[in-house]
Amino acid sequence: MRVLIAGLGDNKDFGLKSLRDAGHFVGVIDLPHRIPVNLCDWWRAGDRFSVDSMLEEASSADFTWDAVLCWEELSTDIAREVARKLGVPGTRMPAGHFRDKGLMHGRLRQEGLPTPQLGVARTLQECEELAEGRFPLVVKPTDYGGSGGVQVVTGPDGLAVAFRSAATLSASGRVAVDRYVRGKEYSVEAVTWAPGDTEVLAVTEKHLTRPPYCVELGHVVPAVLPDADREALAAATRAALDALGMEAGVCHAEFRMTEEGPVLMEVAGRPAGGQIPRLVELATGWNINLAELAAVAGQRIRPSEPAAECAAIRCFVGDGVTPFTHPVTLANASRPPLLGTLRELRYSAGEGTVHRVPRGPEDRLGYALFAGTREEVSAALAALDQGTEVYRGD
Repeated sequence: MRVLIAGLGDNKDFGLKSLRDAGHFVGVIDLPHRIPVNLCDWWRAGDRFSVDSMLEEASSADFTWDAVLCWEELSTDIAREVARKLGVPGTRMPAGHFRDKGLMHGRLRQEGLPTPQLGVARTLQECEELAEGRFPLVVKPTDYGGSGGVQVVTGPDGLAVAFRSAATLSASGRVAVDRYVRGKEYSVEAVTWAPGDTEVLAVTEKHLTRPPYCVELGHVVPAVLPDADREALAAATRAALDALGMEAGVCHAEFRMTEEGPVLMEVAGRPAGGQIPRLVELATGWNINLAELAAVAGQRIRPSEPAAECAAIRCFVGDGVTPFTHPVTLANASRPPLLGTLRELRYSAGEGTVHRVPRGPEDRLGYALFAGTREEVSAALAALDQGTEVYRGD
């Protein structure tokens, strides 16, 4: 198939390789510096926030496309409109339900599903009215991506700064105000083959920085949790996707597990970021990117044999004080527990520089990716964490 990725995002090499290794012709439209041209069969620089720009570039090819996908959160609704105008398959879900957190949680409430959202504010006064007496709470843009602009607020004094930060990143200027939910954080990666037919591919354990920003520092696949909790997460994901009108595509749903059961924070109608698709394939055999394309094309695929029992990633960040040192070195990479489990290592910052406490994914300074038995992977993560407690949201 000739597959167009209309909005790629950062660090999506695994997805591009997956499609090409499966024999597909892959094209990409995005900002030129985000396109790994060596992994594409065709590419164009285009405005990923403009249907007209995307459509113009897509139509410049001297062939027809067979499907349009999008892996950039901010462009998903635009890419679906490009697919519609080209007359080719794309992901199928209602516009806005998976992009606008106000619409999302409003729909969930209508369907009687638990949601932490207190409401949506356009002004600081509205935000203060929603927040009154409900601290701690979470303030976030309604229509941004990743964890950008998300902040835990513990009292009235921090509300104005958090509101303005979220409103600045929100394209609509609207800010969601959520009650703070205590409980371990997980994500569910799933594919919807057809309306009402969703299959869970993996449950991912989330590692975070501590509040107020709760930036994701790592993921472990599969998560360790009781079977009853795993099934509850799967059931909650299916219920949310049915309520939001998912028809065909994949999702990345984020939950906190409370004593009353899972509470959905938000769900994206796209493959997960943070190298989660690679972790899922290593530990389960499911390729999320190929599953998405199959669902869009009206087909089904099955997982391959997993390469490992467990896979995990640890992201590196600064603390605002300590000069950054590379956690994986020539010495410790050459012996267990890193030896034999380390699958990929990247640094985006040199040693000796001081970096602020992370406020979003843009503050990550690199990562190490591991695969092996659960014991081996746990030992490798422990070696990098050096005894520091990993925050899970509880």
